[in-house]
Amino acid sequence: MRLLLKFNLVFLLVFLAGLAASAYVSRELLQQNAQQEILEHARLTMEKAIAVRSYTQEQIQPLLQTQMIYTFLPQSVPAYSATEVLQKLSKAFPDYSYKEATLNPTNPRDRVVEWEADVVRNLRDHPDMKEMVGERATPSGQSLFLARPTARAWC
Repeated sequence: MRLLLKFNLVFLLVFLAGLAASAYVSRELLQQNAQQEILEHARLTMEKAIAVRSYTQEQIQPLLQTQMIYTFLPQSVPAYSATEVLQKLSKAFPDYSYKEATLNPTNPRDRVVEWEADVVRNLRDHPDMKEMVGERATPSGQSLFLARPTARAWC
């Protein structure tokens, strides 16, 4: 075998190894960036829910107090308002969903499923934890979730 051919084979192997390494690093960086972008969108959605809850508690509840003497109005419950608003928002952004998951809810739609129960317990067992991020397997593939504890102190 000629010396030039041997050098070309070595250079080709080095080039392919470098290409493979750069492809792997690029893929990992793109995955991390995509995950961070999704989490920022999720945090923004969560802040929207908190804003709706606060608005309902501070401005809607006082307006409905007289009517609440005679009948219960779910619109006066901050969690209900946030869920309703974000369900409407999820029609425009179907890849994002919001749920006020609890172990013993007053509204059945807030009842946890099995994987959510683990998240709720983990947040309950670690009161200093501000949020929890994780992935779970779904029938449509991997799903990223962001969970935060909710304050249930209503007037």
